[in-house]
Amino acid sequence: MRLTIVSPTAYPVLVPGDYDVAGGAELQLALLGRTLRDRGHSIAFVVGDHGQPQRMERDGFEIVSAFQLYRGARKLRFVPDMLKLRAAIRGTKPDMVHQRATAFYTGQCCLFAHEAKAAFSFTTGLDANCYRDLQGRVPPVLRGLYRWGIRNADLVLAQTRHQSQLLKDNFDRHSELLPNMMELPADDGNQPDGPVVWVGSLSPRKRPERFLALARALPDVPFRMIGGGGDDAGATQALLRDATSVPNLEMVGFVAPDHMDDVYRGASLYVNTSLHEGFPNAFLQASSFRVPTASISIDPDGVIVDRGLGMVVGEDGDLTAAVRHLLASTDARDRMGAAARRYVEENHDVVAVAPRAEELLQRAVQARRGM
Repeated sequence: MRLTIVSPTAYPVLVPGDYDVAGGAELQLALLGRTLRDRGHSIAFVVGDHGQPQRMERDGFEIVSAFQLYRGARKLRFVPDMLKLRAAIRGTKPDMVHQRATAFYTGQCCLFAHEAKAAFSFTTGLDANCYRDLQGRVPPVLRGLYRWGIRNADLVLAQTRHQSQLLKDNFDRHSELLPNMMELPADDGNQPDGPVVWVGSLSPRKRPERFLALARALPDVPFRMIGGGGDDAGATQALLRDATSVPNLEMVGFVAPDHMDDVYRGASLYVNTSLHEGFPNAFLQASSFRVPTASISIDPDGVIVDRGLGMVVGEDGDLTAAVRHLLASTDARDRMGAAARRYVEENHDVVAVAPRAEELLQRAVQARRGM
């Protein structure tokens, strides 16, 4: 199978350099690409133009640049950028085109895949991907293109049962459940006396200011914040200024993916303050190191509460009290950490999930060829 993965923001993950971003969707796509490459498939990535050669080989991948990101007026760039995307996709001669999360390109990728006689598959990101209006996250015209792409995709993959039900309710669209994949680290545990960690982009929807408030409320506890980027420069700068007044908070900034294991291995607790998520990669990474989770409201398919992997306080709950309770009880954290590691091993190990991904993609390719 010739699989082309479209991810304009994946280049920094595929070719690490002087970048300060590595999103969960991009990490999942890179892992999918590596896994299927190792299973004998031909993998191409269509990415944004960062000044690299238009076509290059790296780690067994063909990497093709399409258009520059975040340059100029988006409305004026739209048609030229989409023509470049179309040419990039066609040039990879795909059997399958796969795209994840970013609703700006879904309809166009579906159209360009079918023009190239290839199948098209899409994986959800945020739960917003499962609503017809995308919860207002993109302009109306692009919402229409997105809906067309979801309706006409050969395969739609959901991260959770909740997303799968939303797609059925809102699009009357069947989806297949494909859990996020993890390359499991050695089971050597975490640091019980380590800092409480927060990991994510410094985006308003992640609500990093809630973590600062938590650190202020527990001045005798060490806190560590890992994150860069963000989609509101003013809010990010204000947060960074505010953080300087919290002496027990270490602002680390962006950490490259290949150094994140040390972050979790040295942590006592992982905190999620997001308002919206799909299935957070940080939750899986923390769990793989036996680090329990304290979350305000994010609990994908209820696994944190149902499986005893941490605590979820709710929007009106007391996050400070929950963190204080967990830090005070080593036994509770050990129990939750063991359950978290077991959950990841049973549900997200790439060794088990990858064959399912391969089967679903190949089945969609065969169905498209039979049309």
